[in-house]
Amino acid sequence: MEIKGLFIGLTTVDIQYFIEYYPEQNSKVKAKESPLVVAGGPAANAAVAFGALSGHPDFYTCVGENAFRRVLLDDFNRMKVNIIDAMSGKVYTPIIASVLTNTSNSDRTIITHHPKEIQVDDILGKIDLDDYSFVFTDGFYPELAVPVCKHAQEKGMPVIFDGGSWKPQMPDILPFVDVAICSANYIPPGCTSMDDIIKFTKKMGVKHVAISRGGQPIYTDDGEIGIQKVEAVDSLGAGDFLHGAFCWYFMQNKNFAASLQKASVLATFSTQFKGTRSWIGDWSSKF
Repeated sequence: MEIKGLFIGLTTVDIQYFIEYYPEQNSKVKAKESPLVVAGGPAANAAVAFGALSGHPDFYTCVGENAFRRVLLDDFNRMKVNIIDAMSGKVYTPIIASVLTNTSNSDRTIITHHPKEIQVDDILGKIDLDDYSFVFTDGFYPELAVPVCKHAQEKGMPVIFDGGSWKPQMPDILPFVDVAICSANYIPPGCTSMDDIIKFTKKMGVKHVAISRGGQPIYTDDGEIGIQKVEAVDSLGAGDFLHGAFCWYFMQNKNFAASLQKASVLATFSTQFKGTRSWIGDWSSKF
């Protein structure tokens, strides 16, 4: 079954080190192996997972002209993610994510920064929504996401949202969202519980809301969805892969809970491998 999705959001340059303990202040840690350098970001990784499941992802993002452009485009090309670069031909400072993964417990610490506001003309002119089955956004680059998601809603097209954290632009995006899968870091103003978060988000117009919590069950207002227990090696990108896999399954069966459960299996599977790419070959050969 051919399913084409439009992903909108952040591209980062992920530089990931694997270390045995988190460094103390004013110290130096020597990693035992070279760092992994790949394209990252919530929507980017979601597109990668969607593509790994035989989906056809286009990714509307900002790469621009910089020293990392070739690295990013080559990686996306290997992952079969087609890039629509809103900053093509323009000098643009890439978002760097320095990732420290603790090999003793699979936890990761990320140092990065938010992208600056961008100026883009003819946003809708760069895409034809008739080419896609759904739109996915991670909430970054609202200059791109808001008009596209609004247009998608007007066409009756599903809009799926990654609520990784609460951002000031969320009230501008949520009215056009059908499905929101949020993390424990997504805490809207005035919310103190998961039920508060779900009620708040649904009040904004979102039909389906879930909260992922790492290795704990996924929380929804219709009950919890269990997570498999595995010996995790690296949790980087697992939440993003949950979103991308959800898009694939949801577009096939339109069943919110069942799609989340299937997607959680893939996300959990990915934590048994180092980095955000090495799980793909094993998944393809076993499932």
